[in-house]
Amino acid sequence: MTQRANFRHDASTNFNQGGIGHRFAHLKGYVDHRILFSPATAFALAICGTYAFSGIVNRFSPEGSIGSILVRLGIILVISTSFILIPSRFRSSTPALLPIKIFFIFYISRLVENFYVSSVDIPPGPVGVFSFLLMSGVGPALLISSMDRTIRNENLNLAMNALCMIFLVGLFLNRDLLFASGTDRMSLDKINPISMGHTASLFLIFFILLTEKTRKLSIITMVLCPLLFLVLVWARSRGAYIAGAGALLIYVLLLKGSKRVFAICGAIAVGVVIVASSGTELIDVITTRLAQIDANSDQSTMARSLMYTGAWRQFQEDPLFGRYAVEMQFHFYPHNIYLESLISVGLIGSLPFAAHIILALRSTVGIIRSGKFPLAAVLTAVLFIREAIAGLASGSLWGSTTFWITSALTISFWYGYQGFLDRSRRLENRAY
Repeated sequence: MTQRANFRHDASTNFNQGGIGHRFAHLKGYVDHRILFSPATAFALAICGTYAFSGIVNRFSPEGSIGSILVRLGIILVISTSFILIPSRFRSSTPALLPIKIFFIFYISRLVENFYVSSVDIPPGPVGVFSFLLMSGVGPALLISSMDRTIRNENLNLAMNALCMIFLVGLFLNRDLLFASGTDRMSLDKINPISMGHTASLFLIFFILLTEKTRKLSIITMVLCPLLFLVLVWARSRGAYIAGAGALLIYVLLLKGSKRVFAICGAIAVGVVIVASSGTELIDVITTRLAQIDANSDQSTMARSLMYTGAWRQFQEDPLFGRYAVEMQFHFYPHNIYLESLISVGLIGSLPFAAHIILALRSTVGIIRSGKFPLAAVLTAVLFIREAIAGLASGSLWGSTTFWITSALTISFWYGYQGFLDRSRRLENRAY
């Protein structure tokens, strides 16, 4: 009896010591030396690679879209190769991703019907829409979510630092063109102010989380964060301001005990570096820009308000199954992915979408409050919050690449880990 109790204690101790680390860190039998084709690089490229290279493309291939197409094809190649190179025993799957797969079937069917049966004009046309949705959204989301166990922190750190420097170098090469439009918003042909602001925000979130996780402020962070903050400010994207700040605030509120203190200290440290190097007048730029959110005086806010009203009217006309994938007054997506779901596939088709969001939110809370998940999982969870907030006033379902990838990967991290716990407990119980 004593021997059995000792065995149970040893098994339980080994299980608890292994825990998340056993699932995520340094998997036995799999050591990823292929940095370029690592799952971490695939993940980093999927969420920010297109716009990280946009400045380079704008500098050396400003005419046409061949440069952007090559970048997207390169990202697809890296993601596909990463998936193929991973041994099948290290890929994961979870039934919790079933709702997103069902929703994709409903939504793609609606797009097919709108394009080829009802002849609805949906910019940028069927080739553009399906290319974005399938090759930058659906495909990467499902492939990367199956590679969650092999996204290593050191590879992710290297990939994100490299992409950040490429992003900033690309903007520097186009410094003479950034304000050529005659407005105060930084913009290039290959990257609009909204995308520029969100990309800078993404890198800032990464460095803040990295500082909080490692408990130290690196030289790279001290150099790059002020530059990223300048880009974020002068892009003047209100969505990037609100979504980025909102995601970090929710992250801090979800932390427990001393972890919350460390996170606040990390954010303050990064903030001090930014303010000391760039000046407080940039804060005035942000507050002035946010104060312009007024449907009566701001043209962008007015247009989106009209689209929201039109989309809601469309939903009321076809509440169960939806009818069109665009707001028909402007023939454009309504800049709200939740409204877009309702007008596209109605309440019936939006049920799996709602279930997917609930699962992603549950996963986000679990990952952040646990405090034991690797940087990749925490970054994914925080970025999902940011994308969920941004989706209220920007983006389309077919073009929301980062939303689909982060929501699916967050679910895979959390529910895949719960499956790992269940299997481990069953094995432990069999031993007794």
